Amino acid sequence: MPLEHYLGRLSEEFGGALPSEIWAEWQRLPAGMLEQIIEYRNYAAAKHANDVDPKGASQGGPMRQLAMEIEFALVQEGITHAAR
Repeated sequence: MPLEHYLGRLSEEFGGALPSEIWAEWQRLPAGMLEQIIEYRNYAAAKHANDVDPKGASQGGPMRQLAMEIEFALVQEGITHAAR
């Protein structure tokens, strides 16, 4: 992907910040930080969608399925720790 397109996508993700602002932040922050923020946002949106419509998780795409699997694992872990 060309850098210009990449910066444009990041700009869209961060509320229309200027590409020059995104470029400055991308250089200043640790490698992958902006991308990780986007991943966390996507996960939070998927988890919220699952909370609203749990049955839709199986048809909601990979991120919704991942969010459901993580929630299931956390519940299982909580049950396991509570049983000890």
